[in-house]
Amino acid sequence: MTRAPKHHLARRRQRGYTRNKLNLPDLLSLVRVPLGVAFVPLAGRPIAGLAILSLAAISDILDGWLARRRPQPAAWGEWLDPVCDKFFIIAVMAGLYLSRHPPLETLLPILTREIAVLVLFFIHRLIPSLRSIRYDYHAHVLGKAATAAQFLTATALLLAHPAARYLAALCALLGLLCAGVYARRGRTVARRPSAGG
Repeated sequence: MTRAPKHHLARRRQRGYTRNKLNLPDLLSLVRVPLGVAFVPLAGRPIAGLAILSLAAISDILDGWLARRRPQPAAWGEWLDPVCDKFFIIAVMAGLYLSRHPPLETLLPILTREIAVLVLFFIHRLIPSLRSIRYDYHAHVLGKAATAAQFLTATALLLAHPAARYLAALCALLGLLCAGVYARRGRTVARRPSAGG
């Protein structure tokens, strides 16, 4: 059998997104976008900053719990949650840097996972044979651990706690492990025979 043209696959995938509406877990993921924006001007106020971090953590826990409790064949949730996570963490780091000026050697390791994902994204886009591969965005336990470590580190920085630099090192370690998992997952997907092949 001949393989379906790439533009047909792209149209089929696009129809999958337009047919499915955002459900409650998706909306809970999206909440972290305005929370991240709100954190930037409030990073200098520990109580307000902690409130935003707490709300974001609750939304992250709830969207995962609801998605597992009521699984739906929606096209949005599988990538929306990690994208909102990364946006929120980057916004939090930007707010902390602007208001509290932590050293870059503490701040940058916290974003190890985000930097690694960006590198993998560019590799995916620059290699023509990889562009048609639909990546598996499902959460991994290491990804959840990395997110939890980032939230803890942000809390420590917000409170000017000396444990922040040790937690930042933990973020770096978990971020590198996540990058390895994501790269291996992408390689596994790339090696799978296509349905029409």
